[in-house]
Amino acid sequence: MPDTTDVVIAGGSVAGCALAVLLGRQGVRVTVLEKSPKPEHYKVVCTHFIQAGATPVLRRLGIAETMERAGAVRNGLEVFTPGGGWYVMPDDEHGYSLRREKLDPMLRELAARTPDVQVRQGVTVTDLVRDDAGRPAGLRGRTAAGDAVAVDARVIVGADGRGSTIAALAGVPGRVLPHNRFGYMAYYADLELEAGGTRAPMWLVGRDVFYCFPNDDGLTVAAVFLHKDRLPEFKRDKEAAFVAAFDGLDRGPDLRSATRVSPLIGKLDVPNVRRPAARPGVAFVGDAAQASDPVWGVGVGFALQSAEWLADELAGAFCAGVDPDPALERYRRTHRRRLALHHLQMADFATGRELNPLERTMHRAAARDPRTAKVMAKVAARSEPLERALRPRDVARAAVVAMAR
Repeated sequence: MPDTTDVVIAGGSVAGCALAVLLGRQGVRVTVLEKSPKPEHYKVVCTHFIQAGATPVLRRLGIAETMERAGAVRNGLEVFTPGGGWYVMPDDEHGYSLRREKLDPMLRELAARTPDVQVRQGVTVTDLVRDDAGRPAGLRGRTAAGDAVAVDARVIVGADGRGSTIAALAGVPGRVLPHNRFGYMAYYADLELEAGGTRAPMWLVGRDVFYCFPNDDGLTVAAVFLHKDRLPEFKRDKEAAFVAAFDGLDRGPDLRSATRVSPLIGKLDVPNVRRPAARPGVAFVGDAAQASDPVWGVGVGFALQSAEWLADELAGAFCAGVDPDPALERYRRTHRRRLALHHLQMADFATGRELNPLERTMHRAAARDPRTAKVMAKVAARSEPLERALRPRDVARAAVVAMAR
């Protein structure tokens, strides 16, 4: 006989575990099905830069202090563009940088000890079942040993990444927008950055993007996102090409004098994918709902934010004993209102183009005007809809500042 619960979540990483914790604390019964059997499992390809918009969720989960004890860095950005020079984004709000090998197990352990939450690892989801009316009603799967797993629930959640199995089984396709850059990253020890401290330098040069993100344990993530025209040089010798890519950057790091402590990690294709965040009986969080350009370090932040929005809508419905589908529809609208324009803006830049006139104006003005720098920090934090973070009057002020001699 199938197990029964209120919500079954496929995926026990950041989004899935955060959602489970927030639901369980509000009295909703949750089962998490995680494919990996290892409690220490984590996502390898990640910038580890958690934008400031997610900090309130981390505090609500109660793990911000735990993260800091584990070495998490309160991050900030210093941005360079050839036409504008350097500017520092004000750190009135901050995010965190912490390697996923620490963050993911931390969240999974938190979910496992939350009342009303059951975390089942080593379960691969194979099917989604529907009730007589055709509404999603449960998941089926198998363990590595071949044992059948059956969980019925009133709401199914896909927290299983950009290639979501739940989305495919539920028939909810995503809109795919191409990404014309490829990325490589590596961890370095003893990498000296001119910015100093925990501030992360980021270079937007032509069609290419470079950054160095200080992380826990004194490590720094160095990463490049380059137009695919440059892929042949990496295919010839990716190790040499990666180091050489940083040569000539203004105040650029000297990777040759630092110690690389990880393999060179590459991702050649990272398409932008967005799908409706909910349908009757089913919802999506994190990359399963929206996988945006990783250049901007938004993946973990969006995972945490979307988990909070969905948890609060569903908890209200379950606690009131009413149909959860209207709550799912409210979540869908919230997700679209808060993140859709951010996604489209990032996907447009992911075509591999250079900064457009508006972007050049904003960066140039930010280097001269603290108020514009604060606006750019709000945009980067992704804590509010794009049209509220970047208002017409802010653009008008930036245009005046940028044109002033």
